[in-house]
Amino acid sequence: MTPRQAMLRGAFALGVFSLVTAGSVALTRAVTAERIAAHQQAYQHRQLQEVLPAPFVDIAVQTVLESSFELPSPEQLGHQASQRDSQRGWHVQSGTRSVIILPVVTRQGYNGEIQLLVGIDQQQRITGVRVTQHQETPGLGDDIERQRSDWITNFNGLGLNSLPPNGWAVRKDGGHFDAFTGATITPRAVVNAVHRALNYVADTDLPITFEEPSP
Repeated sequence: MTPRQAMLRGAFALGVFSLVTAGSVALTRAVTAERIAAHQQAYQHRQLQEVLPAPFVDIAVQTVLESSFELPSPEQLGHQASQRDSQRGWHVQSGTRSVIILPVVTRQGYNGEIQLLVGIDQQQRITGVRVTQHQETPGLGDDIERQRSDWITNFNGLGLNSLPPNGWAVRKDGGHFDAFTGATITPRAVVNAVHRALNYVADTDLPITFEEPSP
């Protein structure tokens, strides 16, 4: 074999190896992306069910998903025009009871955007709140996650009139809600987002009939 032939064979082998490697990386990335998307979807489905009250516990997630509707004025809940997939809410019914689930976005977190689901019943009271995505500091801001802390459950049962206007804030700001040790920005962002969701329900013409909340 001449030196030229050896060089050509080596270049061919290297080219084949590069193509195989690139293809493997692309395939792995595609499969991984699909798995991540599937996990994220499954996680959101669980969170949807978790913000529903106890009488709704046996409702299938498919029933919840089929109850979606387009949100009017989604920018009031923090959504941007590029977030089309997030601009839908869910209206779930069980007997005479009704709950709306709203996806809310706040960009006031310490490390950026925090996404939440807020359940609100026909008396305009919160049935549950869950954080579905965030990048807050582990060990500090991540106490907004239900699996790490019960802090997020402090919203349950509250309506706009349950607290004075200045009560919808963390205690450091003179409000009702505790902050975390060493982390105030994250809980402040979540409180503001939940309060915004209640105001949205009170002020927006939704395809749902709400009863006047009792004082």
